[in-house]
Amino acid sequence: MSPGLFNQPQSLFTHGFSDNRLLMQLFAVAPLGIGIIDKRLHYCEVNQELADINGCAIEAHRGRHIREIIPTLASTIEPLLLQVLATGEEFVELPLSGYTAAHGGSSRHWLATYSPLLNECGEPNGILAIVQDITAQHLDRDAVNSSEERFRQVVEAAPDGLAMVDENGLLVLVNAGLERMFGYRREEMIGHPIEFLMPERYRGGHLERRSHFLRAPEARDMAGRKELYARRKDGSEFPVEIGLNPLQAADRLHVLATIQDVTKRKADQAMLEKALQEKTALLNEVHHRVKNNLQVVSSLLNLQTRHASPEASQLLSESQGRVKAIALIHQLLYERNDYAQVELGLYLQRLARLQSETFQSHSDRIRLHIQQPDHPITLDLQRAVPCGLLVNELISNAFKHAFPNEQRGTICITLSPCEDGCFITVRDDGIGLPSDIHLGETLTLGFQLLPLLTEQASGHLSVEPCERGCHFLLSLPHIA
Repeated sequence: MSPGLFNQPQSLFTHGFSDNRLLMQLFAVAPLGIGIIDKRLHYCEVNQELADINGCAIEAHRGRHIREIIPTLASTIEPLLLQVLATGEEFVELPLSGYTAAHGGSSRHWLATYSPLLNECGEPNGILAIVQDITAQHLDRDAVNSSEERFRQVVEAAPDGLAMVDENGLLVLVNAGLERMFGYRREEMIGHPIEFLMPERYRGGHLERRSHFLRAPEARDMAGRKELYARRKDGSEFPVEIGLNPLQAADRLHVLATIQDVTKRKADQAMLEKALQEKTALLNEVHHRVKNNLQVVSSLLNLQTRHASPEASQLLSESQGRVKAIALIHQLLYERNDYAQVELGLYLQRLARLQSETFQSHSDRIRLHIQQPDHPITLDLQRAVPCGLLVNELISNAFKHAFPNEQRGTICITLSPCEDGCFITVRDDGIGLPSDIHLGETLTLGFQLLPLLTEQASGHLSVEPCERGCHFLLSLPHIA
């Protein structure tokens, strides 16, 4: 191995310098890889940085040909070095890529400068190699380029129209969706103010709104925004919704606008509204006719009682009360145009009034009282009918059996909310239930119906203890 040039009095490295030690120190600590190569392309000297780049110790470089140290790059570098020696011209920051013994043989990127070292006669007698590892910067640039490419792909693939506007309101980016939506090619839109995509009647006002937005930019979604219209290249107008997102980059403000054509959605919405109106009208008619038909049935039962025996007349009257209780629900649905649920408080008021009219002969001695909360409590239609029939049976039984021998008393109906739903209580201060009567086990139709109606209402009916009279408690849970 030949001695390094540092040890030669007239070495290429030390020639012309008075302070060899200072130069050696700069050589050693330089953040760039520095090497001296002789005319035979043998390394004379390298610093630690270049040794690390090549993946070989400093001592192992001295006197060895570049093909021995960096065999994977020699075919690229050797012609360049020979050209420097032949012409005396340097290569400055020449980009190189490949791999060396360092970094596990992974691909790296460098900038290399090869300058001729001249002897006393001004002829190239060696080469000064300066190498900078730019792999990190290269990866960062690749990441930025990849990010930009992904951004472009996302923008292009977006189903809605996307447009980026600068602080002057000029279009600087549009996607394919916007081209399809407006019928313009993107080169026809770039550089134009965003207002040219609007009907002329909106353009003047939009300039002021745009200026106001840019003074205090904030993200605005499309939900609940005022209906807007846009104008295609052919002059046709269509409804749009626009979302705005301010973007700050390089001290410049841009606004990314998402534009959505809502023509089809508005047409679908109009169709749905029309269908809903038709359905509402149909339900209105259905409940009206059901109520009228039930009233006809009630009237027929009323006529039948005139020619029936007292026992049969009583049974027909009870059936008539049940029909009226069902008809009352349909009457409320028809009046309030709400076909999904029944307001219990209002229904119980109407039912109490109906029972008072049915038992008008008892009204001078039996008082019917109802209590309910200030806020409404509702019940779905499916459970409202059995609930109404159940309360109707309890009130009827109280009128007929709780106050015999012309006794006076009070029947109280209470509706109250609870954590899991609501309670309906029917309470009287009459003689109470006989000890041998149990729900669902008596021969009377009314008491036989109570368990069945309770089950249909998804509730729970119990007879509560009380000092006087009878106390029924119906609990109705919320059903999601």
